[in-house]
Amino acid sequence: MLTWRFHWSVPEFLKPPIMNKKNKDSFPWGKSLRYLDWEGKSEKLTPSKSLISSTVHEWYDAKHRKKSPEEICFINSIIPAACPYCRNDAFVKRGKAKGIQRYRCSSCGKTFTPMAGTIFQDIKIPISEWTEFLLHLFEHHSIKTTARDNRNAKNTGKYWLVKTFLVLRGIQDKVMLGGRIQLDETSFSVVRSKVVKKDGKKLRGISRNRIAVAVAKDDSGSMVFLCEYTSKPSNESTWRTLGGHIMEGSHLIHDGEHSHECLVRNRKLTQEIHKSRETKGLQDKDNPLSLVNHLHFLIKDFMKTHGGFTREEIQDWMNLAWFLLSKPENRYEKVDKFMNMAAKCSQNVKYRQVFKRKLK
Repeated sequence: MLTWRFHWSVPEFLKPPIMNKKNKDSFPWGKSLRYLDWEGKSEKLTPSKSLISSTVHEWYDAKHRKKSPEEICFINSIIPAACPYCRNDAFVKRGKAKGIQRYRCSSCGKTFTPMAGTIFQDIKIPISEWTEFLLHLFEHHSIKTTARDNRNAKNTGKYWLVKTFLVLRGIQDKVMLGGRIQLDETSFSVVRSKVVKKDGKKLRGISRNRIAVAVAKDDSGSMVFLCEYTSKPSNESTWRTLGGHIMEGSHLIHDGEHSHECLVRNRKLTQEIHKSRETKGLQDKDNPLSLVNHLHFLIKDFMKTHGGFTREEIQDWMNLAWFLLSKPENRYEKVDKFMNMAAKCSQNVKYRQVFKRKLK
């Protein structure tokens, strides 16, 4: 019997670009800044190319508008806590530049704006663009597609993500859980280059190829997502990670993980143990660990969007996930909360610090 085989060839325009040293920084859809590749050349543009260029410029200008009166008002509403250069709290107003208030330090004599020393210092793109960047993060967009949609260079998204991590660093430090607390660990795989094998096969189960994250939530809605920086939780890692977040005398609901005993003992907790084999297959309404299991699902779903995340930054990602799942629930109110946190956070990082390896 004859068997016919049909081979469908992928059209060239659907094929991803061949990544090499010359075009490794290019997007399949082209560069994402102000000018298109065919502009600035000697030949005259065709009517269709002129239409495309004018449309792209219109999009770019809409995404990269100049500082609005509202943005200037927002900047001037922030009163610096101290001089960003010498940390002295004695400073006076020293006029305005393009509507933005300037200050002069009485100690070191340097002048600065309200945004000096924050993630908004020396930015070339208006602060208003952070609104769309944050909304995309909250809606589970990838950093790459966010850069494309905002008509930014792809490294802009990566740079802003690092700044986002800076603002949220330590955001869970003061969270305390009390009452009835559900606790269980989830985990993430290490990068392929660090996978440990035995006899040519990956290690199975909970092994050095996993990174544990403790997830806990109480009946009031407070929660924590904390990386334990180990594969298998131990008494030491569990106490170091969770000991300062659980109120004495609370009631712990868990799966009987041995390391949880240190919390029960040191915090004088009552406990309720439900082994995994007992809760497997139960519906949420019948599962005593349903709250924490639901959080596991939400965290995993969020991280799928960012599958190429750096494992050394897991806690930063968990801080971001915690911020997304915490109140306020309204995403615009969440943007408002972040913007005010960022304006008061005296931490910043230079572009060259983030991409120093690539710039060498």
